[in-house]
Amino acid sequence: MKRICIGLALIATFFLMTACGNSRKDEIEARKAALKHKQDSTLNASQQELAVIDSVLEAVKAEYEQKKKEVEAHKAALQATPEELTELTLLRVQRDSLQVKWNVLGAKIRYVRQKQKEME
Repeated sequence: MKRICIGLALIATFFLMTACGNSRKDEIEARKAALKHKQDSTLNASQQELAVIDSVLEAVKAEYEQKKKEVEAHKAALQATPEELTELTLLRVQRDSLQVKWNVLGAKIRYVRQKQKEME
């Protein structure tokens, strides 16, 4: 009788361990799939945001260069106003801020792509 109980306990333990092993593998696969989905959505959102920031950055750069030429001409003629200088400074700050965002998003996209390659 004792042998039968021990045998049944061993069989039950074996089936329990086998069932746990499969669910653990399924859990790992589900996490890998979720990670891939998260990487894809992050990559897509970052690329869209980068496209918007890139177009705004180009417009601000062009505006800054135009304003810079205008202010330099006024400086040479000693007609530059504090408002012009302040506006030029604010444009430079905006340009630099957008450039930093552009650089960060580019690095983020490269990082996600690198991690995706490592997973393959």
